[in-house]
Amino acid sequence: MTSTNTTPPAVAYSWHGWVTVRGQGRAFASGTVTGPHGYCRARALRDIGAWLDARGCTGRLADIALLPAHHTSPKGS
Repeated sequence: MTSTNTTPPAVAYSWHGWVTVRGQGRAFASGTVTGPHGYCRARALRDIGAWLDARGCTGRLADIALLPAHHTSPKGS
């Protein structure tokens, strides 16, 4: 999962965890989510949950590991 919001200064989180994919079973999912300055962990987890849900995945947000990540803009800054 990668957000297209790259308005500096941005906050980025790497995430990973086990989810259930409808009709497929368990799968390991991972990605990166970014948000504007002040983007908190709770908001990031809600966004990840919404992204997973839109793709037919379920899981417990408490089981998603969320780690600070280095964010670079498309310009490389």
